Amino acid sequence: GDERGGGRGGDRMATRGGRGSSSSDRGGGYSERGGYGSGERGGDRNGGIGNDFNGEERPRSVWQERHDEKKANREVPTLAERLQGEAIYGLNPVREAMRMGRRTVFQMWVQEGSDASADSSLLNAARDLGVAVELVSKHDLNMLTGTPPRPHNGVIIDASPLDTKPMDQLPAWDGVGSPPVWLALDEVVDPQNLGAILRSAHFLGVNGVVVCAKNSAPLSPAVSKASSGAMETIEVHSVGVMYRFLSQCNEEGWDVLGAAAEDRAEDVTAVEITKPSIVVMGNEGMGLRTNVRRTCTRMIRVEGGPGMGGG
Repeated sequence: GDERGGGRGGDRMATRGGRGSSSSDRGGGYSERGGYGSGERGGDRNGGIGNDFNGEERPRSVWQERHDEKKANREVPTLAERLQGEAIYGLNPVREAMRMGRRTVFQMWVQEGSDASADSSLLNAARDLGVAVELVSKHDLNMLTGTPPRPHNGVIIDASPLDTKPMDQLPAWDGVGSPPVWLALDEVVDPQNLGAILRSAHFLGVNGVVVCAKNSAPLSPAVSKASSGAMETIEVHSVGVMYRFLSQCNEEGWDVLGAAAEDRAEDVTAVEITKPSIVVMGNEGMGLRTNVRRTCTRMIRVEGGPGMGGG
């Protein structure tokens, strides 16, 4: 029995690379294949020296060393490596960012042979701000907009990020002109949705926008692009607890209008604004949260086309 088990088992295990060997032998086998204990391939791609299962330090992998070598020998760093802020892409976002002056613009990159490269107003605006303009390839710009690449219209600027401005209460109305209308967004988390809302709010002349400090899409380059540059123009404020903020608005005489697709909601085209008002829109999936809904003085809806209902 010992001879048969040892012979067949030993030959089979030897043929398969020593799977029946000790833990140290198995560690060696994995090293040959570029596994956990390997110094040839794989390893910790996040830089530095990694640790094996025993907590012992292991040297950088061949992949890491080659990556570092290529980076060190590269004559010109990539655009992503040169970024000081964030990449704002698209003609309108770039134009508005430079026009409004809310960001510090470090650099402009323009695609060779694109319409943007012949846009004198765009290029002059950059030079007026003392911003260097560099012609680059479409591929270089694509690499700055994410995966998959987003439409950049041949121009990207490296600019400081924007953030929401904390707010405790809405500014009082002085009684002159039409009553102000603000927009409150209750946990809108999709960047494309936030951008589209800001674009519409800007077009319709909304006086200001308030979002939740948490669980809201940040003011990212994707939002700026989706807003067609409106995010650069509108100052977006943030509040800690939305329902408390709206309750305070109620106490100060504001009309709080909740948007909801329901039969009892008023058609927005029939709503008359006679005093300061704030329109509240809910999350993409859940709509208005219960506490937020309770602060609303009335509900409104946008009537859809035939067979579509309100929304």
